[in-house]
Amino acid sequence: MADNLFIVDPDDLSSAPSIYHSREQLVVALDFGTTYSGIAYAFANVPKPEVISIMDWPGLEGFAQPKVPTIICYNNDDNSDFTWGAQKHTNDFVQGVKLLLDPDQTRPLYLPESTAKADLKRLGKPAVEVAADYMGAIFKHAMKKIETSIPSEYLQICQKQFVLTVPAVWSDKAKDTTLKAAKRAGIHPVALIKEPEAAAMYTLHMLQDKALNVGDAFVICDAGGGTVDLISYEITQLSPRLELKELVPGKGGMAGSLGLNKRFEQAVKDLVGEDQYFSLRKTKGFEQAVQQFDRSVKTAFRGDLDEDYYINFPMANLDDDPVNNLVSNCWNMKGNDVREIFDPLIADIERLVDEQVNLVLVKRLNEGHPKANEIKAIFLVGGFGSSEYLKACLETNHSHIQVIQPYGAWAAIVKGAVLSQLPQETLIVSNQATRHYGVNALSAFEQFRDAGQVKIFDPILGRDRIHLMTWYILCGEDLLREQVIKFPFYRSLREGFANSELIFKDELIQSESKTPPVHPAASTTKVNCVLTADLSTVDRSHLQRVVGQDGNIYFDVHYDLLITIKPAMMKFSLEVTGKEMGTVMAKYD
Repeated sequence: MADNLFIVDPDDLSSAPSIYHSREQLVVALDFGTTYSGIAYAFANVPKPEVISIMDWPGLEGFAQPKVPTIICYNNDDNSDFTWGAQKHTNDFVQGVKLLLDPDQTRPLYLPESTAKADLKRLGKPAVEVAADYMGAIFKHAMKKIETSIPSEYLQICQKQFVLTVPAVWSDKAKDTTLKAAKRAGIHPVALIKEPEAAAMYTLHMLQDKALNVGDAFVICDAGGGTVDLISYEITQLSPRLELKELVPGKGGMAGSLGLNKRFEQAVKDLVGEDQYFSLRKTKGFEQAVQQFDRSVKTAFRGDLDEDYYINFPMANLDDDPVNNLVSNCWNMKGNDVREIFDPLIADIERLVDEQVNLVLVKRLNEGHPKANEIKAIFLVGGFGSSEYLKACLETNHSHIQVIQPYGAWAAIVKGAVLSQLPQETLIVSNQATRHYGVNALSAFEQFRDAGQVKIFDPILGRDRIHLMTWYILCGEDLLREQVIKFPFYRSLREGFANSELIFKDELIQSESKTPPVHPAASTTKVNCVLTADLSTVDRSHLQRVVGQDGNIYFDVHYDLLITIKPAMMKFSLEVTGKEMGTVMAKYD
């Protein structure tokens, strides 16, 4: 073997002899989290790929862990210069920027306002750029670590597949923004996967051959730093590979563990008063106290009200308040103090889990499923999913369902994202549409259906038309992976039209109403994205010549916009007379 190896200049690989082949593939996944982020990888072409987490991080020398804080700190004089993760930060850092990639998510009333938006305004950088800076830094570090474990020549010729995780409840616009941040960071081409779906891939990989049966249903609760996502699956096949179908549309909300930190900070403010708190926030003692709560109290709390916890504020010079257990810059937190911080978030998570469980039971009951009254397990993953208190609360609420925290749950999502790209791993065969998708087009006026709608006279057909919704995807509909859905369109252009008039803009409309509306309305529909279809290069012989009722000559342009169902996003393409041609660009405003 040694006789076949060559030492080559990495910059001259194209002409050097090699024992490696272009089919070699490296899969790298990034779990870009609200509070912590991680990277894992695997070489896909080996018989039994091993998924490996990056465990060494700058600033955490001597500590091996699969995630690093999602924190970035910019130089006051140069916002292209920054520290990130666990590195030493000399200025105020930005945390929680991920949540700003989907600003439309509803923030619970019990959560104090995040400072991330104000931090970005101070920096003069949009969220997508800050996210890209962090993604680029963690990705560059990970690639350097991977380089130390394999020959550099092999890494150079490997086809690289990047995977990025996103919350299941995120809007399509937020997913598109995340892709833009990844591309800006040099992570391209990249596939998206929903975080709880990745968690399911990991969990079932760990549980293979452990009492799994066709028809078993389970709920994944991905409780992370910013969001909590719920998704449910049913096993449809065990061999030759495990296959799952999603049962009901996923749900979620902003009930992640970052909320615990924010509520702890609010509790400190209530304890010491606004004046002292204003000064305290500027001290290292406060930073250490928040870290102590995050790393010790938050993880240790199991709901025992007799347990005491001690939070220190070194050199803070706080006024003693023995009545509230604050003495010598040390707050003796009682179990009830901690529970008051936890309970609003726990209640929200319990509500989300209850909804998901009930939806699964009702659907399978209506279908006459032989296991209609059974849910095999609730799997708790993510950083907050490791909480023993959360687990105990869910066990109390769902005593008939086993609540399982898989081994290594903190890294479940990033490892599952890698597994999603490996052959012979668990396959998700279908997903549930989380909203209605359709188009707004002109249609013939019908008195009973369209009374009160604004009429538009069509000079070609010589009659009134109105705006009418056509829904091609309905919320709760089973969408097969790689399923192609056609949206037929036609436009009429007057004789003598220019090529530029063959560039059309069409709006993809969405609705989250229980029943999709017949007519477009601001209260029930919104624009998902604007699709620009460029048909300027299409052979004009494909266009149909018609004479309008007004005596003018028109050409009808018939085309289909195609949506291909992907794990977390939709892919758009264009067909004319059944053949793919032209281009489609999607813009999310």
